[in-house]
Amino acid sequence: MKRNKLNTGMKNIKVIFLMAAVIGFLFYSCNKEEEAPLPNTLASSVIGKYTGTLKSTATNQSSPATLKVTLINDSLVSMHCLSNNFDSTFIMQLYQNYDSIMVCHTGQEFYNEYGHNRNNYDFCTNRQSGWENNAWMNDGNCWGNMNQGWGNSNWAGTDQWNAWTNHMNTQHNQNDNHFGGFNPNMNSCIYKFSIENSSNYLKVFEGVK
Repeated sequence: MKRNKLNTGMKNIKVIFLMAAVIGFLFYSCNKEEEAPLPNTLASSVIGKYTGTLKSTATNQSSPATLKVTLINDSLVSMHCLSNNFDSTFIMQLYQNYDSIMVCHTGQEFYNEYGHNRNNYDFCTNRQSGWENNAWMNDGNCWGNMNQGWGNSNWAGTDQWNAWTNHMNTQHNQNDNHFGGFNPNMNSCIYKFSIENSSNYLKVFEGVK
């Protein structure tokens, strides 16, 4: 009888150990799934929390600031800047510009800033030579097509396969303002907020993540 009890006890220990191992494996697997890296997209290159300063061009004074960039889709992000007496959240479209990633308004904010809507000759990521022969929708927000639109003088440059050059030529007039972008290689961001009141000025965020 003692031997049977011992065998039963050993079996119970083995069962408990096996269950613990299974639970541990499942827990580890779930965590690994949560930590899985994002696909290599424009947004995945810039999302995160940037820490730096917000400087006023009116007073030349700086204060500590953070900029949190969160994912909306592959080429669209939400940006939340927080500093002393300053709190702004806005949505930006991303555009590849060689090693940099530039940003521009989208939707109604684009219209409010520039007085017209974007057309269908916009794309977010750089193209290879000959892209215009078979370009279809790049993603849910940016399109690829032949270069026609606002930039009739081609003032922004001749490299139409560069997404930012194409954006500037097809969606903007020559004097349209843009306010910042990212350098993924340096994990840095610069963005200028236009403050419009009795004396128009800028608040410039510079930070790294």
